[in-house]
Amino acid sequence: MPELPQMKTDPEIQPTRVAIAIIRRGNEFLIRVRPPGGPMPGVYEFAGGKCEPGESPDETALREAREETGMDVTILRLRTEFEYHYAHGHIHLHYFDAEPAPLHAEPAPETGFHWVHGSILPTLIFPPANEPIMKTLADEVGAAFPDTPSES
Repeated sequence: MPELPQMKTDPEIQPTRVAIAIIRRGNEFLIRVRPPGGPMPGVYEFAGGKCEPGESPDETALREAREETGMDVTILRLRTEFEYHYAHGHIHLHYFDAEPAPLHAEPAPETGFHWVHGSILPTLIFPPANEPIMKTLADEVGAAFPDTPSES
């Protein structure tokens, strides 16, 4: 598994806690294009969002998956967590592996979420914080991930 980023943080600034549900069925993943009106519209995303006060990251992943996809999911494990700095904010990301409950469940059509085979993930644009996760998922399904240009 590739080394994930460990971003330096300012101890005075508390990051926003965010939970992401990587909903997978076999070699397919549930994704959508981020809607207009928020950060990074037009890029792809997994279900997820900000933790509410008093809510654990796994509770957030379950709630956000239900709200965003119309489906219930089962959290399988915490894949990883790390902090990342965007121009619009400092976030602490928690990535959870999840599966639909029941396994044959489908997202509500109006949500924009749809299943894609993992082999196409490397061809799609996701938020920059997702890059190490995308590389790992591509490896898991045997897909080639484009090399990041090296700095000369």
